Amino acid sequence: MTNKDVVTVSKRDGTLVETLTSLISSSFNVSWENNSTYQITFTAFDDKSVSYALLLSENIITWRGQQFVIKQCVPNFSGNYNTVAITATHIYLDVRRIFQHNKKAGTLTYSVKDVLAFYFDKSPFGYSYEVSGDFSKQQITDLGGNNAFEGLSQIVSTWKDVVIYPDNKKITIYTKDSFSKNLGNRLGYGHNADNMTLTYDSTGLINQLTVVSTNKDDGKPYFQSHIIKDDASIKEYGVWDGGDFSDERYHDSNNADTAARAKFVTQPSVSVTLDYLDNDIPVPGELRRLEIIDTGFVTNVMVVAYNYYPLDDSLKTSITLNSNAKTVLDFQRSNRNQLYQSKQNTAALSAAIQETNDQIEKIILNQPKSWVVGKIEG
Repeated sequence: MTNKDVVTVSKRDGTLVETLTSLISSSFNVSWENNSTYQITFTAFDDKSVSYALLLSENIITWRGQQFVIKQCVPNFSGNYNTVAITATHIYLDVRRIFQHNKKAGTLTYSVKDVLAFYFDKSPFGYSYEVSGDFSKQQITDLGGNNAFEGLSQIVSTWKDVVIYPDNKKITIYTKDSFSKNLGNRLGYGHNADNMTLTYDSTGLINQLTVVSTNKDDGKPYFQSHIIKDDASIKEYGVWDGGDFSDERYHDSNNADTAARAKFVTQPSVSVTLDYLDNDIPVPGELRRLEIIDTGFVTNVMVVAYNYYPLDDSLKTSITLNSNAKTVLDFQRSNRNQLYQSKQNTAALSAAIQETNDQIEKIILNQPKSWVVGKIEG
Protein backbone atom coordinates (compact mmCIF):
# COMPACT_ATOMS: atom_id res chain seq x y z
CA MET A 1 0.00 0.00 0.00
CA THR A 2 1.47 3.38 -1.04
CA ASN A 3 1.21 6.52 1.08
CA LYS A 4 -1.58 7.86 -1.11
CA ASP A 5 -3.59 4.70 -0.41
CA VAL A 6 -3.34 4.94 3.37
CA VAL A 7 -6.80 4.84 4.92
CA THR A 8 -7.39 6.72 8.16
CA VAL A 9 -10.29 6.82 10.60
CA SER A 10 -11.09 9.61 13.01
CA LYS A 11 -13.82 11.01 15.19
CA ARG A 12 -16.29 13.23 13.36
CA ASP A 13 -14.76 16.36 14.90
CA GLY A 14 -11.41 15.44 13.30
CA THR A 15 -9.68 14.41 16.51
CA LEU A 16 -7.91 11.12 17.19
CA VAL A 17 -6.84 10.42 13.61
CA GLU A 18 -5.54 6.85 13.23
CA THR A 19 -4.24 4.79 10.31
CA LEU A 20 -6.58 1.86 9.74
CA THR A 21 -4.25 -1.11 10.24
CA SER A 22 -6.91 -3.83 10.27
CA LEU A 23 -8.27 -3.22 6.79
CA ILE A 24 -8.70 -6.29 4.57
CA SER A 25 -7.27 -4.88 1.33
CA SER A 26 -9.26 -7.02 -1.09
CA SER A 27 -12.53 -5.83 0.44
CA PHE A 28 -11.84 -2.10 0.00
CA ASN A 29 -14.19 -0.84 -2.69
CA VAL A 30 -14.84 2.68 -4.00
CA SER A 31 -17.98 3.24 -6.04
CA TRP A 32 -19.19 6.40 -7.72
CA GLU A 33 -22.10 7.10 -10.02
CA ASN A 34 -22.93 10.47 -11.50
CA ASN A 35 -25.50 12.33 -9.34
CA SER A 36 -26.16 9.18 -7.34
CA THR A 37 -23.64 7.09 -5.37
CA TYR A 38 -20.28 8.03 -3.88
CA GLN A 39 -19.19 5.62 -1.15
CA ILE A 40 -16.59 3.19 0.12
CA THR A 41 -17.18 -0.23 1.63
CA PHE A 42 -14.72 -2.57 3.32
CA THR A 43 -14.24 -5.19 6.00
CA ALA A 44 -11.76 -4.87 8.89
CA PHE A 45 -10.65 -7.47 11.43
CA ASP A 46 -10.29 -6.88 15.15
CA ASP A 47 -6.60 -6.29 15.76
CA LYS A 48 -7.27 -4.63 19.13
CA SER A 49 -6.12 -1.29 17.72
CA VAL A 50 -7.51 2.16 18.41
CA SER A 51 -8.35 2.52 14.72
CA TYR A 52 -10.54 -0.59 14.82
CA ALA A 53 -12.34 0.75 17.90
CA LEU A 54 -13.06 3.97 15.96
CA LEU A 55 -15.07 2.14 13.29
CA LEU A 56 -18.38 3.50 14.54
CA SER A 57 -21.30 5.27 12.86
CA GLU A 58 -20.72 8.94 11.99
CA ASN A 59 -16.94 8.71 12.37
CA ILE A 60 -14.84 9.70 9.36
CA ILE A 61 -12.88 7.54 6.91
CA THR A 62 -10.35 9.51 4.84
CA TRP A 63 -8.92 8.14 1.60
CA ARG A 64 -6.91 10.12 -0.95
CA GLY A 65 -7.90 13.36 0.76
CA GLN A 66 -11.66 12.74 0.57
CA GLN A 67 -13.81 12.23 3.66
CA PHE A 68 -16.47 9.55 3.96
CA VAL A 69 -18.89 9.29 6.89
CA ILE A 70 -19.54 5.83 8.33
CA LYS A 71 -23.25 5.15 7.93
CA GLN A 72 -23.36 1.40 8.52
CA CYS A 73 -21.14 -0.78 10.68
CA VAL A 74 -22.02 -4.46 10.95
CA PRO A 75 -19.91 -6.42 13.47
CA ASN A 76 -19.61 -10.14 12.89
CA PHE A 77 -18.43 -12.67 15.50
CA SER A 78 -17.57 -16.10 14.14
CA GLY A 79 -15.01 -18.74 15.13
CA ASN A 80 -13.11 -16.37 17.44
CA TYR A 81 -12.46 -14.12 14.44
CA ASN A 82 -14.19 -10.77 14.84
CA THR A 83 -14.76 -8.44 11.88
CA VAL A 84 -16.82 -5.41 11.02
CA ALA A 85 -18.30 -4.50 7.63
CA ILE A 86 -18.31 -0.75 6.93
CA THR A 87 -20.26 1.41 4.50
CA ALA A 88 -19.24 5.07 4.41
CA THR A 89 -20.75 7.72 2.12
CA HIS A 90 -19.01 10.85 0.88
CA ILE A 91 -19.36 13.75 3.28
CA TYR A 92 -21.09 15.92 0.67
CA LEU A 93 -24.14 13.64 0.95
CA ASP A 94 -24.54 14.84 4.52
CA VAL A 95 -26.14 18.00 3.11
CA ARG A 96 -29.32 16.21 4.18
CA ARG A 97 -28.58 17.81 7.56
CA ILE A 98 -29.36 21.23 6.05
CA PHE A 99 -33.11 21.83 6.11
CA GLN A 100 -34.62 24.84 4.38
CA HIS A 101 -37.86 25.48 6.26
CA ASN A 102 -38.81 28.42 4.06
CA LYS A 103 -40.71 27.80 0.85
CA LYS A 104 -40.91 30.11 -2.15
CA ALA A 105 -44.51 29.58 -3.19
CA GLY A 106 -45.54 29.61 -6.82
CA THR A 107 -43.69 29.14 -10.07
CA LEU A 108 -40.61 31.36 -10.14
CA THR A 109 -37.53 31.68 -12.33
CA TYR A 110 -34.16 30.65 -10.90
CA SER A 111 -30.54 30.24 -11.89
CA VAL A 112 -28.56 27.26 -10.58
CA LYS A 113 -26.69 29.64 -8.28
CA ASP A 114 -30.01 30.99 -6.93
CA VAL A 115 -31.03 27.49 -5.84
CA LEU A 116 -27.65 26.78 -4.24
CA ALA A 117 -27.68 30.09 -2.38
CA PHE A 118 -31.19 29.44 -1.09
CA TYR A 119 -30.09 26.20 0.59
CA PHE A 120 -26.44 26.82 1.48
CA ASP A 121 -25.77 30.50 2.17
CA LYS A 122 -26.91 30.37 5.79
CA SER A 123 -25.89 26.78 6.50
CA PRO A 124 -23.93 26.26 9.75
CA PHE A 125 -22.22 23.07 8.52
CA GLY A 126 -19.40 24.54 6.43
CA TYR A 127 -20.54 23.64 2.92
CA SER A 128 -19.64 25.81 -0.07
CA TYR A 129 -20.61 25.70 -3.72
CA GLU A 130 -19.52 26.71 -7.21
CA VAL A 131 -21.08 26.64 -10.68
CA SER A 132 -18.97 25.61 -13.69
CA GLY A 133 -20.40 26.18 -17.16
CA ASP A 134 -23.35 28.14 -18.49
CA PHE A 135 -26.88 27.30 -17.38
CA SER A 136 -29.95 29.17 -18.56
CA LYS A 137 -32.53 30.21 -15.99
CA GLN A 138 -35.42 27.78 -15.45
CA GLN A 139 -38.75 27.75 -13.67
CA ILE A 140 -39.32 25.84 -10.42
CA THR A 141 -42.58 25.57 -8.49
CA ASP A 142 -42.65 25.84 -4.69
CA LEU A 143 -38.92 25.67 -4.02
CA GLY A 144 -37.96 24.81 -0.44
CA GLY A 145 -39.58 23.11 2.52
CA ASN A 146 -37.06 20.27 2.32
CA ASN A 147 -33.39 19.48 2.83
CA ALA A 148 -30.43 20.57 0.72
CA PHE A 149 -29.98 17.13 -0.83
CA GLU A 150 -33.48 17.43 -2.25
CA GLY A 151 -32.48 20.88 -3.44
CA LEU A 152 -29.59 19.33 -5.37
CA SER A 153 -32.02 16.75 -6.76
CA GLN A 154 -34.22 19.63 -7.91
CA ILE A 155 -31.26 21.04 -9.85
CA VAL A 156 -30.64 17.67 -11.50
CA SER A 157 -34.28 17.32 -12.54
CA THR A 158 -34.59 20.93 -13.74
CA TRP A 159 -31.41 21.42 -15.76
CA LYS A 160 -30.33 19.03 -18.48
CA ASP A 161 -26.92 17.31 -18.36
CA VAL A 162 -26.03 18.47 -14.83
CA VAL A 163 -23.10 16.83 -13.05
CA ILE A 164 -22.67 17.27 -9.29
CA TYR A 165 -19.16 16.48 -8.11
CA PRO A 166 -17.72 17.29 -4.66
CA ASP A 167 -14.34 18.02 -3.16
CA ASN A 168 -15.19 17.21 0.44
CA LYS A 169 -17.64 19.96 1.50
CA LYS A 170 -17.20 22.04 -1.65
CA ILE A 171 -19.94 21.11 -4.11
CA THR A 172 -19.54 22.05 -7.76
CA ILE A 173 -22.38 21.97 -10.28
CA TYR A 174 -20.99 21.33 -13.75
CA THR A 175 -22.43 21.30 -17.21
CA LYS A 176 -21.62 18.03 -18.91
CA ASP A 177 -19.19 19.80 -21.24
CA SER A 178 -17.32 21.56 -18.43
CA PHE A 179 -17.05 18.33 -16.44
CA SER A 180 -15.75 16.14 -19.24
CA LYS A 181 -12.04 15.82 -19.93
CA ASN A 182 -10.13 14.00 -22.67
CA LEU A 183 -6.84 12.55 -21.44
CA GLY A 184 -6.09 10.70 -24.68
CA ASN A 185 -6.88 7.22 -23.31
CA ARG A 186 -8.65 4.39 -25.10
CA LEU A 187 -10.83 1.42 -24.27
CA GLY A 188 -10.62 -1.56 -26.59
CA TYR A 189 -12.58 -4.79 -26.33
CA GLY A 190 -10.05 -7.60 -26.18
CA HIS A 191 -7.29 -5.15 -25.27
CA ASN A 192 -7.96 -3.41 -21.95
CA ALA A 193 -11.68 -4.10 -21.63
CA ASP A 194 -13.74 -7.27 -21.27
CA ASN A 195 -17.32 -8.36 -20.46
CA MET A 196 -18.68 -5.38 -22.36
CA THR A 197 -22.44 -4.76 -22.41
CA LEU A 198 -24.19 -2.13 -24.52
CA THR A 199 -27.68 -1.03 -23.44
CA TYR A 200 -29.70 0.69 -26.15
CA ASP A 201 -32.66 2.47 -24.50
CA SER A 202 -35.44 4.38 -26.25
CA THR A 203 -37.75 4.89 -23.26
CA GLY A 204 -36.87 8.59 -22.87
CA LEU A 205 -37.66 9.70 -26.43
CA ILE A 206 -39.47 13.03 -26.92
CA ASN A 207 -39.79 14.32 -30.47
CA GLN A 208 -43.03 16.29 -30.31
CA LEU A 209 -44.31 18.99 -27.94
CA THR A 210 -47.28 21.36 -27.82
CA VAL A 211 -46.07 24.89 -27.12
CA VAL A 212 -48.66 26.72 -25.02
CA SER A 213 -48.56 30.48 -24.45
CA THR A 214 -49.11 32.12 -21.09
CA ASN A 215 -51.65 34.95 -20.98
CA LYS A 216 -51.30 38.71 -21.03
CA ASP A 217 -52.82 40.88 -18.33
CA ASP A 218 -56.03 41.05 -20.37
CA GLY A 219 -56.28 37.26 -20.35
CA LYS A 220 -55.37 36.80 -24.02
CA PRO A 221 -52.42 34.57 -25.06
CA TYR A 222 -49.26 36.05 -26.52
CA PHE A 223 -49.39 33.53 -29.37
CA GLN A 224 -51.48 30.58 -30.48
CA SER A 225 -50.70 27.14 -29.11
CA HIS A 226 -49.00 24.97 -31.69
CA ILE A 227 -47.13 21.68 -32.13
CA ILE A 228 -43.41 21.44 -32.83
CA LYS A 229 -41.78 18.25 -34.11
CA ASP A 230 -38.41 16.74 -34.91
CA ASP A 231 -39.21 15.19 -38.28
CA ALA A 232 -36.00 13.15 -38.56
CA SER A 233 -36.60 11.50 -35.19
CA ILE A 234 -40.28 10.86 -35.96
CA LYS A 235 -39.35 9.27 -39.28
CA GLU A 236 -36.92 6.95 -37.50
CA TYR A 237 -38.87 6.12 -34.32
CA GLY A 238 -42.44 7.34 -34.71
CA VAL A 239 -44.13 10.06 -32.67
CA TRP A 240 -43.19 10.36 -28.99
CA ASP A 241 -45.26 13.19 -27.55
CA GLY A 242 -43.87 14.98 -24.49
CA GLY A 243 -47.10 16.88 -23.77
CA ASP A 244 -47.31 20.64 -23.24
CA PHE A 245 -44.50 23.16 -22.88
CA SER A 246 -45.27 26.53 -21.30
CA ASP A 247 -42.94 29.17 -19.85
CA GLU A 248 -43.98 32.66 -18.75
CA ARG A 249 -40.61 34.09 -19.79
CA TYR A 250 -41.38 33.68 -23.49
CA HIS A 251 -43.83 36.06 -25.15
CA ASP A 252 -42.53 35.34 -28.65
CA SER A 253 -43.40 32.00 -30.27
CA ASN A 254 -39.97 31.59 -31.89
CA ASN A 255 -38.16 31.96 -28.54
CA ALA A 256 -40.65 29.60 -26.90
CA ASP A 257 -40.08 27.06 -29.69
CA THR A 258 -36.31 27.25 -29.20
CA ALA A 259 -36.67 26.61 -25.47
CA ALA A 260 -39.10 23.75 -26.09
CA ARG A 261 -36.78 22.05 -28.59
CA ALA A 262 -34.12 21.94 -25.87
CA LYS A 263 -36.43 19.45 -24.12
CA PHE A 264 -36.41 17.05 -27.07
CA VAL A 265 -34.70 13.68 -26.76
CA THR A 266 -34.51 12.70 -30.40
CA GLN A 267 -32.27 9.63 -30.17
CA PRO A 268 -32.24 6.61 -27.85
CA SER A 269 -29.43 6.47 -25.33
CA VAL A 270 -26.58 4.00 -25.34
CA SER A 271 -24.77 3.10 -22.13
CA VAL A 272 -21.77 0.80 -21.95
CA THR A 273 -20.70 -1.28 -18.95
CA LEU A 274 -17.39 -3.15 -18.99
CA ASP A 275 -14.62 -4.67 -16.92
CA TYR A 276 -11.49 -2.52 -17.10
CA LEU A 277 -8.34 -4.61 -17.26
CA ASP A 278 -5.77 -1.91 -16.47
CA ASN A 279 -5.03 -0.74 -12.93
CA ASP A 280 -5.06 3.05 -13.29
CA ILE A 281 -7.57 5.08 -11.29
CA PRO A 282 -10.95 5.68 -12.98
CA VAL A 283 -11.46 9.38 -13.67
CA PRO A 284 -15.04 10.69 -13.38
CA GLY A 285 -16.00 12.57 -16.51
CA GLU A 286 -13.08 11.26 -18.57
CA LEU A 287 -13.78 11.00 -22.28
CA ARG A 288 -12.37 7.84 -23.82
CA ARG A 289 -12.29 6.46 -27.34
CA LEU A 290 -14.16 3.13 -27.26
CA GLU A 291 -13.42 0.49 -29.90
CA ILE A 292 -15.10 -2.83 -30.62
CA ILE A 293 -13.04 -3.97 -33.59
CA ASP A 294 -15.23 -7.02 -34.32
CA THR A 295 -18.24 -4.82 -35.12
CA GLY A 296 -16.52 -1.66 -36.29
CA PHE A 297 -18.05 0.31 -33.41
CA VAL A 298 -15.77 3.26 -32.61
CA THR A 299 -16.95 6.27 -30.61
CA ASN A 300 -16.18 8.60 -27.72
CA VAL A 301 -17.85 7.97 -24.35
CA MET A 302 -17.65 9.51 -20.87
CA VAL A 303 -17.06 7.76 -17.55
CA VAL A 304 -20.25 8.24 -15.51
CA ALA A 305 -19.81 5.47 -12.90
CA TYR A 306 -17.18 3.08 -11.61
CA ASN A 307 -16.69 0.28 -9.10
CA TYR A 308 -13.04 0.16 -8.09
CA TYR A 309 -10.76 -1.91 -5.81
CA PRO A 310 -7.72 0.35 -5.40
CA LEU A 311 -5.87 -1.85 -2.91
CA ASP A 312 -6.05 -5.13 -4.86
CA ASP A 313 -4.88 -5.19 -8.47
CA SER A 314 -6.30 -8.69 -9.00
CA LEU A 315 -9.89 -7.39 -8.79
CA LYS A 316 -11.29 -5.87 -11.97
CA THR A 317 -12.63 -2.33 -12.14
CA SER A 318 -16.13 -1.99 -13.57
CA ILE A 319 -16.82 1.19 -15.55
CA THR A 320 -20.07 2.61 -16.94
CA LEU A 321 -19.84 4.96 -19.90
CA ASN A 322 -22.54 7.29 -21.11
CA SER A 323 -23.80 8.02 -24.56
CA ASN A 324 -24.39 11.19 -26.50
CA ALA A 325 -26.05 11.84 -29.85
CA LYS A 326 -22.87 10.95 -31.74
CA THR A 327 -22.50 7.70 -29.76
CA VAL A 328 -25.97 6.65 -30.88
CA LEU A 329 -25.19 7.49 -34.50
CA ASP A 330 -21.91 5.54 -34.30
CA PHE A 331 -23.81 2.59 -32.83
CA GLN A 332 -26.44 2.73 -35.57
CA ARG A 333 -23.75 2.98 -38.25
CA SER A 334 -22.03 -0.08 -36.77
CA ASN A 335 -25.32 -1.99 -36.82
CA ARG A 336 -26.00 -0.98 -40.43
CA ASN A 337 -22.53 -2.15 -41.43
CA GLN A 338 -23.11 -5.46 -39.66
CA LEU A 339 -26.51 -5.83 -41.34
CA TYR A 340 -24.99 -5.07 -44.74
CA GLN A 341 -22.18 -7.55 -44.14
CA SER A 342 -24.69 -10.20 -43.02
CA LYS A 343 -26.71 -9.67 -46.18
CA GLN A 344 -23.55 -9.91 -48.26
CA ASN A 345 -22.57 -13.12 -46.47
CA THR A 346 -26.06 -14.56 -46.97
CA ALA A 347 -26.02 -13.68 -50.65
CA ALA A 348 -22.57 -15.22 -51.07
CA LEU A 349 -23.70 -18.39 -49.28
CA SER A 350 -26.81 -18.64 -51.46
CA ALA A 351 -24.70 -18.19 -54.60
CA ALA A 352 -22.26 -20.89 -53.45
CA ILE A 353 -25.11 -23.33 -52.73
CA GLN A 354 -26.67 -22.62 -56.11
CA GLU A 355 -23.33 -23.11 -57.86
CA THR A 356 -22.83 -26.45 -56.06
CA ASN A 357 -26.33 -27.61 -57.04
CA ASP A 358 -25.68 -26.61 -60.66
CA GLN A 359 -22.45 -28.60 -60.69
CA ILE A 360 -24.14 -31.66 -59.20
CA GLU A 361 -26.94 -31.43 -61.74
CA LYS A 362 -24.43 -31.07 -64.56
CA ILE A 363 -22.54 -34.18 -63.38
CA ILE A 364 -25.76 -36.20 -63.23
CA LEU A 365 -26.90 -35.08 -66.68
CA ASN A 366 -23.55 -36.10 -68.19
CA GLN A 367 -23.79 -39.69 -66.88
CA PRO A 368 -25.15 -42.60 -69.00
CA LYS A 369 -28.91 -43.00 -68.50
CA SER A 370 -28.58 -46.60 -67.27
CA TRP A 371 -26.10 -45.44 -64.55
CA VAL A 372 -28.47 -42.76 -63.33
CA VAL A 373 -31.43 -45.15 -63.26
CA GLY A 374 -29.38 -47.76 -61.51
CA LYS A 375 -28.33 -45.31 -58.89
CA ILE A 376 -31.90 -44.14 -58.30
CA GLU A 377 -33.34 -47.66 -58.10
CA GLY A 378 -30.55 -49.28 -56.19
